[in-house]
Amino acid sequence: MTKIASNAAAAPPAKKDFGVRRPSGSYLDFSIWGTVFWLTIRQQCRARRLIIISVLFALPSAIAILSRYFQPETNLRALEYGLIFNMIPHALVPLTALLYACGMIQDEIEEQTLTYLLIRPVPKWAIYLAKLMATVVVTVGLTALFTTAAFCAIHAGTSDLWTTMPSRLVKTTAIFALTLLAYCSIFGFISLYVRRSLVIGIAYIVLLEGVLANINFVARSLTIVYYLRVLVLRWLQIPRTSVGEGGVNEWAIDLNQAPSAWSCVEILLGVSLAATLLAGLIFSNREFRLKTPEGS
Repeated sequence: MTKIASNAAAAPPAKKDFGVRRPSGSYLDFSIWGTVFWLTIRQQCRARRLIIISVLFALPSAIAILSRYFQPETNLRALEYGLIFNMIPHALVPLTALLYACGMIQDEIEEQTLTYLLIRPVPKWAIYLAKLMATVVVTVGLTALFTTAAFCAIHAGTSDLWTTMPSRLVKTTAIFALTLLAYCSIFGFISLYVRRSLVIGIAYIVLLEGVLANINFVARSLTIVYYLRVLVLRWLQIPRTSVGEGGVNEWAIDLNQAPSAWSCVEILLGVSLAATLLAGLIFSNREFRLKTPEGS
């Protein structure tokens, strides 16, 4: 009896298992981060919005092909300026970021799969970060693919296709990637802060990025579009003669007073980081009301 009692006293007390495992060192478990990242990519790629976005992104290529077919004398630089540096970044890029960023958490709630993410042994902010990065990868991949298609449709059969276009494509893709990172971070934050995130996001795109960015006033420096335009002008150096009579003057940007290219990069990265930190904080402290089969 004495031996049995001593063994029982020496044994550590049994830990209660409440069904959620929180192993130590979970912050460094990159395999779980990678799993969330990969699952988010698969989820975003199989969604119906992918078809809608692909159709919209195919419009610049279709317009370029039709324009060159019916008007062979079309100014290709003007066509490039109108489709690639206006239609894509001002309409398609923010819309793509809005649809994907607002859906990355809401989709999990609607499909009743958010519970399986939250019980994983990683902090909530890490789950949000993995999903945001996966969303950025998907949106940047789509934008790069269809931007390349648009460039090829515009410059097919010309010497520019193999001489100047590759470098312009790389710089354009880099600018769009920075813009998408900022937009996805902002819209991801909005989706956690307000209910009607799509409505608020569309209002943001139209009023702030659409109207305010076109007013030659200091307040336009609060928009993402302004820094995108400055980067386009500084990195790609669009000649005024290539875009018609008015040239790029319609943007009303004086490069002598505009921020430098690297300042624009720093601002876009800073906005992305700030929006991501705020969204991660909200996601970490928010209690999500999940749907159940019983409707509760």
